[in-house]
Amino acid sequence: MHASRPTRKNSSFSTQDKHLVLLGLAALTDVPTLRDATRSIYRRVEGEASSQAVKEKGKNMAEKMRYNKIIDLLEQGKPVFSTSTVPNGSLDDLTYIADADYDAVIIEMEHEGLSFNTLRTSLQVLLNRKRIAEKGTLQPDVVPMVRIPPNARERNQWVIKQALDTGVYGLVLPHLSTVEDAQAAVVAARYPQVPGVQDFEPAGERGWGNRLASRYWGLTPQEYYDAADLWPLDPEGNILLMGIVEEAEGVQNIRDILRQVRGIGAIWAGPGDMSVSMGLRGQASHPAVQENLLRVLAACKEFGVPCATGATATDVAMRLEQGFSIIMTAPMRSTPGLVEGRRLAAR
Repeated sequence: MHASRPTRKNSSFSTQDKHLVLLGLAALTDVPTLRDATRSIYRRVEGEASSQAVKEKGKNMAEKMRYNKIIDLLEQGKPVFSTSTVPNGSLDDLTYIADADYDAVIIEMEHEGLSFNTLRTSLQVLLNRKRIAEKGTLQPDVVPMVRIPPNARERNQWVIKQALDTGVYGLVLPHLSTVEDAQAAVVAARYPQVPGVQDFEPAGERGWGNRLASRYWGLTPQEYYDAADLWPLDPEGNILLMGIVEEAEGVQNIRDILRQVRGIGAIWAGPGDMSVSMGLRGQASHPAVQENLLRVLAACKEFGVPCATGATATDVAMRLEQGFSIIMTAPMRSTPGLVEGRRLAAR
């Protein structure tokens, strides 16, 4: 803890005292040069006080802010509404999403779009200055996460590191199936911790490349270090790791994963690859696949871990009633005029 700095109003000669003295000098003299000088000093002192107030406000914001809106909503027991995956670099789609009412966006780099420079551009497009000004905080209205390319078993630390270094607020980990894979992801995604802190283990191995991420978050590098730990391993952390359980092996191991690895903040119950791993060739709605999704959900409820899944408009009510905390629903493009025209033309 840092010792609190005494404020100006507690000092022996306050800003208000200086104002009174300077105003007195200005009133007592008719010499224009001296009068102008006192006014100049008055403006400078007043500016220093204003600057100090801004600094203190920023300091308090950095200390108290929950930067990740997803975590903020989950801690309040409220559902999170996210997009499904949106291709990295799809700037028009991301612009639309930035202006919509989504809580989060999942930028896709698993199956396409592996480019960290393009990811940086995508993040800039998500910034909505009007919303930032209206909200008055550093918490993004639409939280950017990215689905990285490597399956969890590949243990690619460099991808995790470089993705986080762009400034995203969380990662989606494909094919999370074992305790060892989950633990490796946690280690790769957190910085080495200060010796003696309660959540020192597991020791982080994320490299200290702070130039981009801290700037995107609006923080100093040291503030970013404090804020960018994994939630809920660090209860004040703001980075969310969401593993996709999308294989039969992952379903078998989900309870062990959640029991032993606290740095995984959410689980995505994924039906697509689940169906393939079960020999059902993409039949995501097959009853056996849906049964596995509910097994994943049940384990998440048991261990108090938020569970995510995709949903169409007709599925949302059911998924909320089942207890999914994160609902991923795709932005829809419609062409009603085209549909009506083709109907009328019998085409």
